[in-house]
Amino acid sequence: MSTKALNDEVLLLRQQNAQLLQQLEALQDLYSTRLLAEQHQNWELVTDEVSRSTGSQDLQLIELQSKVEDNSAFVESPDKTREGHRQAAATALAESEAKYRQLVENISDLIFAMSVQGLFTYVSPQYKNVLGWEPSELLGQPFAPLLHPDDFPLAQRKIQEMVETKGQRITIEFRHLQKDGNWCWMRSVASPIFDLDGEIIGLHGVISDISSRKQAEELIKASQAELLALFNAMQDVILVLDAEGRYIKIAPSGAPLLYQPPAELVGRRIHEVFPSAFADYFLNSIQQALLTKKTVKVEYSLPICDREVWFEANIARMSENTVVCVARDINERKQMEDQLRQQTENLAQTLQELKQTQAQMIQAEKMSSLGQLVAGVAHEINNPVNFIHGNLSHLEECTQDLLRIIHLYQQQPFGNESEFQALSEEIDLEYIQEDVPKILSSMKVGTQRIRQIVLSLRTFSRIDEADFKAVDIHESIDSTLMVLQHRLQEKTQFPAMQVIKDYGTLPLVECYGGQLNQVFMNILANAIDALEECTIENGQLRMDNCRSGLLTPTIAIRTSVIDSGWVKIAIADNGIGMSEQIQKQVFNPFFTTKPVGKGTGMGMFISYQIITETHGGKLECQSIPVEGTEFVITIPIQH
Repeated sequence: MSTKALNDEVLLLRQQNAQLLQQLEALQDLYSTRLLAEQHQNWELVTDEVSRSTGSQDLQLIELQSKVEDNSAFVESPDKTREGHRQAAATALAESEAKYRQLVENISDLIFAMSVQGLFTYVSPQYKNVLGWEPSELLGQPFAPLLHPDDFPLAQRKIQEMVETKGQRITIEFRHLQKDGNWCWMRSVASPIFDLDGEIIGLHGVISDISSRKQAEELIKASQAELLALFNAMQDVILVLDAEGRYIKIAPSGAPLLYQPPAELVGRRIHEVFPSAFADYFLNSIQQALLTKKTVKVEYSLPICDREVWFEANIARMSENTVVCVARDINERKQMEDQLRQQTENLAQTLQELKQTQAQMIQAEKMSSLGQLVAGVAHEINNPVNFIHGNLSHLEECTQDLLRIIHLYQQQPFGNESEFQALSEEIDLEYIQEDVPKILSSMKVGTQRIRQIVLSLRTFSRIDEADFKAVDIHESIDSTLMVLQHRLQEKTQFPAMQVIKDYGTLPLVECYGGQLNQVFMNILANAIDALEECTIENGQLRMDNCRSGLLTPTIAIRTSVIDSGWVKIAIADNGIGMSEQIQKQVFNPFFTTKPVGKGTGMGMFISYQIITETHGGKLECQSIPVEGTEFVITIPIQH
């Protein structure tokens, strides 16, 4: 072999040696890519491919280094065996390139090489799988159009820095254009390619898909932004303190409800900020939260901006020596509590006034019943009293005449008989002898009637009974009718009212007799009012019907025993009746259909309470307009 041919072969081997060194450096970049991916949350995407090819890469490195050493030895060796070495190196180089190409084509990341003009000189097949580009579509094409316009200045500046420093590896994150027109976030680690003279003739590197990481970062940023917005919008003050009450952190930093600005509080103890009594109270709460490991709730007030501000704080254990305290302004709640407290006091006072009013109304109802009682008793007593009073004057005259005869007889015990006879004829002694006994007898009847009225009055009032006692219901009804007898009689504008008694056989009933009589009084008085009102509304027509016997104002009273342990008292009238709406309200307090001044609206309400609450019974109203009304009382025989 000539010297010139040998020199050409040596030059060729040197160029191959340079290419092998560049390939070695590219594989070393792959290792760097693995480390960087591990730091940027993409280790899962790179680890599988790199780990599968790690053994192959190690073998490639050893083979490449071996081939470089063999080439160097061949170049430096003047031995005749150079031809054998050259052929062995060429074979090894071809095998190494085949293995290296297989490695590059199978790795998941994208491998590229480009000239200093930015034109692709190599594109790995993975471009098709990741970005949709066929390698043939990119070879010889510029890289710049594939970069997002906003990212191009950064990439250009990085490449310029690499050229100026001659060897500095660069890392760029940018958006790469996909074939479908979408943008994909990628990360590139690139190194320069040198010629034999040490000049940069291009660059090659590895590109990794970081879209998932970018999406995660965007989600994290959005979440952080939301949390920050929520945090800044919170009116609560969040404090972190240690076991000694020292402020460690304060948030939000611009909270308007802090006792002092945060910069003045951090690092200081609460005893250096607040009055001693409050500081002791708050420190005890902190120590309690640390000791019990439970949340401690406290309420306190502080003077802030010339006004007292109330806070509610929850203190919870954060670590062995720190607590977190969330304090909230509860001034509005406190004001509402004060208002509610005032309203409660006002309602209590109003309730007390209503109770007093109710008591007055009940008393007025009692007085109304008493008025009817007095009027009835006065009317009933008036007749016998008038009769007795009328007979007293006649009896007095008779008594005076008899006294004259007695006086004459006393003066002349054996006097002139003719004078005695003349005086007897003058005073009509015979008539006096006949009439005086009659007068005395009629006066006795009057006094007996008065006595009966007094007994009925006592039965009605039951003033000597303060507890449940066995009572004759019929006797109670009769005494009530006696009290109302004057209203049942015929008057100028009203006909007499008929009372029909349909009494069953009733045992004595355990009850409050006086209260039950008040119920009978209210129901019977209302029945009389209804009959009178019906007469007034129908005027002369009803009066004519009553006189002719076609229609008689009637009150019917029926009693019976039901279910063996209950008695039923029904009081009905054939008055004007009630509408369904009035029936629903008849037992309500202060409800009345009577004109102002005539009814209090408490009679039926009190009656309902007496029957249902005091006696555990029932009081029901059944009425048909124009036809009449019936009240039904049901009470137990024994309690």
